[in-house]
Amino acid sequence: MRKILVALALILLAVSPSDGASQGMFDLLQSLRNGGAWVSIPIEAGSGSVVTEEIPTLGLTLRGCVQVYAGHSGLWDLRAWDTLGEGRLEAEVAAGESVRFSYTTGSRAQLNVEARWTEPRDTTLMVWVGLETTLLPDRDACVPVYGSASVP
Repeated sequence: MRKILVALALILLAVSPSDGASQGMFDLLQSLRNGGAWVSIPIEAGSGSVVTEEIPTLGLTLRGCVQVYAGHSGLWDLRAWDTLGEGRLEAEVAAGESVRFSYTTGSRAQLNVEARWTEPRDTTLMVWVGLETTLLPDRDACVPVYGSASVP
């Protein structure tokens, strides 16, 4: 299961709409430099989804951790899959719970992500996607960064 959790890390590539695939790659590189990023998924009546743009990933290996923002309540069922690769995720996580991952992408990636909440309300699901990087060798990818990379 850890290997397939990279699907959430790939959300960093294109959660926010951009004008082109190069923006998605820039976002990924910026996130790698910063050790991760917060990803938001709009939730209506307890469920939501996002589909990312197709972007070049060139066989990039990503290692790190995903964590639902500790301020959320309830449990979250997450399903994510790379439509162009083998990455898959089906997991139930609680707020503040971390799960490590490791995955090597194909030459391109595009994700479908679905989230279901145990509470049938509207919110924005915030997920920390921490990435291991040689630029920050002593940083634990599972510890969210607040401040300049804070939750909106």
